[in-house]
Amino acid sequence: MALTSRQAFSGAGVRTCRAALQRSCSRASRVQCVARAGVRKQIPIFPLNMVALPCATVPLMIFEARYRVLFNTILAGEPGIEEGLVQRESPFCGSRRFGMCYVEGRGEGGAARMASIGTCLEVVEFAHVQDGRIFVTCKGRERFRVLSIVRERPIMIAEVEELAEEAEEEGGEEVSALAREVSDLLRSTVRLNVKLNNIEASEDQLEPEELAGLGPRDLSYWVASFFADIRVLQQSLLEEDSTVKRLRREKEILAETVRYYSATVALKSLGATETSSSSSVSSPPSSSPSSSSSSSSPSSSSSSSPPGGDKAGGEDKGKDA
Repeated sequence: MALTSRQAFSGAGVRTCRAALQRSCSRASRVQCVARAGVRKQIPIFPLNMVALPCATVPLMIFEARYRVLFNTILAGEPGIEEGLVQRESPFCGSRRFGMCYVEGRGEGGAARMASIGTCLEVVEFAHVQDGRIFVTCKGRERFRVLSIVRERPIMIAEVEELAEEAEEEGGEEVSALAREVSDLLRSTVRLNVKLNNIEASEDQLEPEELAGLGPRDLSYWVASFFADIRVLQQSLLEEDSTVKRLRREKEILAETVRYYSATVALKSLGATETSSSSSVSSPPSSSPSSSSSSSSPSSSSSSSPPGGDKAGGEDKGKDA
């Protein structure tokens, strides 16, 4: 199985890591994302069952009528928008920005529970298709806390307060060391996964520029974006105000994952060695067929699969509610 572009890190290679990451989490219980702490503002909110993170790329497919109005409005002035859907009087007209909050399960009366902390997203690319759908690519910017809901319909409008990280030196010794450790552990996780699943990937594909180009804070959010199938964890990392604490949690999770994968690769290699050794032994006389068949099969069938049967999962794609 060959990978193209950066799929080894951001696509198939990472998707097959997620079952191991989930086990680890149960045990462990190039954008600058700058927030102006305390700044209050009103923004449209897009509640969705996914977690948007600062510095992460968020693809969305917009098809519901009310959200088509919202996105054509915030993209006003751009070529190719549906002018008839633009609300010129809106304070968000042409802003290219909106907020996203994670929605989980159902609360009292059947209402979904929306997280109070979310991420402001900026649309950086978009494309319309003939049936009216809009495909947008967004970048995560600053975090915010929802203070109050100004309006719920047709589009939710909320008053929010921007959140900043705890005061920590971006180049401080502890946070810099943690960032290096987390980067190395993520590299190891993906390399072991590639080896375990026989994925073909070049060194360039296994070394994305983000690992060297992002500062500790932005790196901590970028790493959290890999936990897309563990949304409660992602939301918890988003709500953490300390870069150091966020990196520590990621270090613990990734270290456990590396230990799991290392053991699985070792077991797989041992099984292959035993199978090779048994196949090189001379066959017993033809007068003993039952002896021949029973002596060659056990080792090859008992150690070739990783515990838990890890398999590639489906890749999440954001869409409107």
